[in-house]
Amino acid sequence: MKKRFVFLSSILFFYIVSSEAQEIINQGPQPTKVKTVYKGVTDLSCGLEINFGSYGAGIDGKAFDRVMNVIQTNKLTTTSKNIGREGETRICLLLNELKGSKRKNIINQLKKIAKEGALVSLSIQ
Repeated sequence: MKKRFVFLSSILFFYIVSSEAQEIINQGPQPTKVKTVYKGVTDLSCGLEINFGSYGAGIDGKAFDRVMNVIQTNKLTTTSKNIGREGETRICLLLNELKGSKRKNIINQLKKIAKEGALVSLSIQ
């Protein structure tokens, strides 16, 4: 009887813990005052994510090229993930190679590109 109680208690405990963790994960990035900037990322290893969306005509190629130019010019470490069939992409920047004002300048450049682009958003951890 005691073993059964311990077993059922542990199952209940793990269920509660996992459902709370899942709730946190499902929240995802939260909006900020700036329409194109979100607080939080979908991949916790990313310092910053840039998302390119599409309504059915592909992503904003000019904004994508501008973002890639910033990444290549500053030799930033990135990964990317396709999130749709029309070129929708999520670019993950670690940003661990940048410090202080240089990091802030890069983030501001990317925010400006996101603001000027069509269906481009930026999420900061």
